[in-house]
Amino acid sequence: MKHQLTSSHLTIFESELFRTTSTCVITDDYLLIVDPNWLPSEVAYIRQFTELHGKDRSKYLLLTHSDYDHIIGYGAFPGFMTIASQRFIDNPEADKQLQQTIAWDDEYYVQRDYPLCYPVINYPINGEGQDMKIGNDDYVFYQAPGHNYDGLLTFNRSRGILIIGDYLSNIEFPYVYHSFADYRTTLNTLEAIIHSGEVKVLITGHGNHTTDRVEMERRVADSRAYLDGVELAVRSGTDFDFERLVARYDFPGVMGAFHGKNVLLAGVEFGGN
Repeated sequence: MKHQLTSSHLTIFESELFRTTSTCVITDDYLLIVDPNWLPSEVAYIRQFTELHGKDRSKYLLLTHSDYDHIIGYGAFPGFMTIASQRFIDNPEADKQLQQTIAWDDEYYVQRDYPLCYPVINYPINGEGQDMKIGNDDYVFYQAPGHNYDGLLTFNRSRGILIIGDYLSNIEFPYVYHSFADYRTTLNTLEAIIHSGEVKVLITGHGNHTTDRVEMERRVADSRAYLDGVELAVRSGTDFDFERLVARYDFPGVMGAFHGKNVLLAGVEFGGN
């Protein structure tokens, strides 16, 4: 499996599907795996990695949000202590997400050696800026709705690692499944964390991580510009220049459907002509 980044305490895996990332933080006393995914061979590789490096360490599994591609590997890590937002637990579409994992495997004749099930969470994160000690590292969590209902931002303050799920991707414009207003609030939270100067590496759910603060800020600005452009087009009844937008991305063919759904949601949220 591709390693997007490897260091003494941080490994970022990258799936062949949708360039989806999985993150592993390893210290002297704990191992934390984030969103293990996609294909069975990739999940098996990550599991073997955790078995090799997790000896004599506490083991945690963090889920950034409940989209099916991010929970599909959960069943391969029994015994790990799980972390997600309280909204992840309360998610009214939990069964829908689980059925999507099952349907995806069914469509492509995929067989796994572990059960597909909606994750059970041991440590729910309910507050904003909630602190948690994992091993000797200080973590702080922020709610991140917008992309979907139950997103969570995770900042390892001790090591400057910011794990953000499906925000600030360099290969996608914002995919808004839940709320434009909430998405903007999450961008504000991300901007504040980045401006603190403590972030050494930003890890998105799809695409490249970055260690460049200017790049982090540019991604925030680009995301805002897209949301503003869609809202303006919907409110004014004018055309959004989609062709110009997707010219900067490597996979424009699939993106029309996601943009169309964004426009429909914006129409519900903002009205317009």
